[in-house]
Amino acid sequence: MSTVSLLGLSAALLLAGALVSLVLGGRRKASGWASVGFVGAAGVALWAVVVRTFSAGPDPEVTLLSLPAIGAGFVVSVDCLSAIFLAITGTIGFLTTLYSVEYMTRYRTDSVAKYYPLLQLLFAGIVGVVATGDFVFFLVFWELMTFASFFLVTFEREVRANQRAGFKYFVVNQAATFGMIAAALILWTRSGSFRFSAMRDALGGLVTTQPALAHLVLFLFFMGFATKAGILPMGDWLPDAYPAAPSGATAAFGGTMTKLGVYGLLRVFLYFLPLSPVTRTWGLAIALAGAVSLFVGTLTALKQDDIKRLMSFHVIGQVGYMFLGIGLGLFFLPSNPTLAALGLLAGTFHMINHSLYKSCLFLGAGAVAFRTGTRSLSALGGLRAFMPATAMYALTAALAIAGVPPLNGFASKWLMYATAILGGKAFPLFAVLGIVAMFISLVTLASFLKYLGSAFLGPPSPLRGVREVPASMLVPQAFLALACVVFGLVPAWPLAFVHRALTGLASAASLPRLESLLGDGPGLQAGSDLVRVAFWAPLPIAAALALLGLAAYFLIQRAAGAPVRNVPVWTCGEEAGPELSRYPATSLYLPFKRAFQGIYPSIHLRAPAFPSWLRRAFDLDAWLYLPVARAVEGGARAVSRTHVGIPQVYLLWIVVGAIAVVGIVLAFLG
Repeated sequence: MSTVSLLGLSAALLLAGALVSLVLGGRRKASGWASVGFVGAAGVALWAVVVRTFSAGPDPEVTLLSLPAIGAGFVVSVDCLSAIFLAITGTIGFLTTLYSVEYMTRYRTDSVAKYYPLLQLLFAGIVGVVATGDFVFFLVFWELMTFASFFLVTFEREVRANQRAGFKYFVVNQAATFGMIAAALILWTRSGSFRFSAMRDALGGLVTTQPALAHLVLFLFFMGFATKAGILPMGDWLPDAYPAAPSGATAAFGGTMTKLGVYGLLRVFLYFLPLSPVTRTWGLAIALAGAVSLFVGTLTALKQDDIKRLMSFHVIGQVGYMFLGIGLGLFFLPSNPTLAALGLLAGTFHMINHSLYKSCLFLGAGAVAFRTGTRSLSALGGLRAFMPATAMYALTAALAIAGVPPLNGFASKWLMYATAILGGKAFPLFAVLGIVAMFISLVTLASFLKYLGSAFLGPPSPLRGVREVPASMLVPQAFLALACVVFGLVPAWPLAFVHRALTGLASAASLPRLESLLGDGPGLQAGSDLVRVAFWAPLPIAAALALLGLAAYFLIQRAAGAPVRNVPVWTCGEEAGPELSRYPATSLYLPFKRAFQGIYPSIHLRAPAFPSWLRRAFDLDAWLYLPVARAVEGGARAVSRTHVGIPQVYLLWIVVGAIAVVGIVLAFLG
């Protein structure tokens, strides 16, 4: 099958799955498992596109629909960069849908008819965004993704905080989208077409003849994609919206939707923008924006008590790392291809790694909330004894996001540190940014030690009946945790695909070969053919650490001699109860948190008093979605009454259907 056929199949499966899950909305498990089947089949089709694209090369662009009046068309265009995002969407989409089957049973009063259809429409929108080569249809799929995610954020619409979070998310992202539309219209006035290739030519002309206008266009695109990615200050919506959605949807947001901001950044600055001094200017701006975001977002995460809110602020921080790496690459692209390649590889590889460990972390947070009913770290403790598998996967993902070797987060951060420090020789500010990034990795580690220690270690919390989550919630976490380990031990393997995706973009086509940049072994040797300046060999180091750890364990066990005993905590002969021996999460790192107390300012605005008719007009659930859902469900129930198991009745319906078809045909012919 061709790329177009496979993409059409995946889209049809997702849309059919959305309809089926809507019809089955009254049956939670049936709707969930049907969605798993459709999303899984769509994921297989997407992976077939990925394999075809990387093995045989990208197919030529295909125009399925032309709108010559406005210079637009439905252009299917999948290159290696698109293929990476299709792989992420197919994988994360299936895992989060599988996880949701059991997780959504915790919502006793909310219908899953407003969850699974929207989740599949979200994935369909993401596929459309990365597989089109025309801005008009890019915008159509972008808005489909935005609307679907908005309704997922407001899933528990009776919670006012969720309504506010959804409204904030929608307004901020729509404002950013209007900016991108303005940028596209500026280019359209020069080219007469919304096709990406025509927009690239128009932007190239502006860079030469009207550089100020070119900077405006790039600024509008940057604001749009940075807002979706969650870069501060535009990403202020993220810490409110992510915790509001069900955890399966939150993991899908963190693993797929946020990454489209990075996709747009790469598409605009490496495909639309020709290589010029403008590239260098915007590289510096993007790197600085990333540094600010990783610094402020991560420090603010350290202060959080809500697990999902803590992880949401870390999304802001980790996207900052991606922007820092990509910015470094763009800055050096006109002058130093080696450093440019290392920076772009680091930022893009970190984006892939973040999809893995952030999705795993959100799924783990959902598992904790599923069994305990709370997301407050201060109310948790000792869960490792009851949820050992969840604790192990959370530990793996937490160490990965903190950049602890030999996991995948360290591999991409190592490349970023090397690029920043080496680039500091030409531009000293980058060395400073590299040091800041290293410091923030330590803050990330401290933040997740707080999460792990407060939730899984220490005395058991007073919560009763806690046990491990079902297998369908553990398997996605296990897969993602294993991927974090594999991508950390053999980083050269995924980096080969990243390098091919980057060199397929016009401005990065002349980047050095991967073997010249990182050597030809499973480890990493950053530099060039002439000199290697940084080395990382994860496999032998991991083996050595494992052997040393086992040796230390057996030596300590043998030296101690005494048997291991579980005894209550005591002080001076007095037994201390659980509350006295538990160190609350809010008390951790107090001096450090006080030092950075005001780094994330809070602005409290009084909500405007909207008239009731206006509130009803924006209540799409009440007047659009729910009536359609009820009508479809009612129609399905009515039809189901004819399924009586009597062959004669089925034959009668066949005859009635045939008569109706003949009547319709005759009516049209007459």
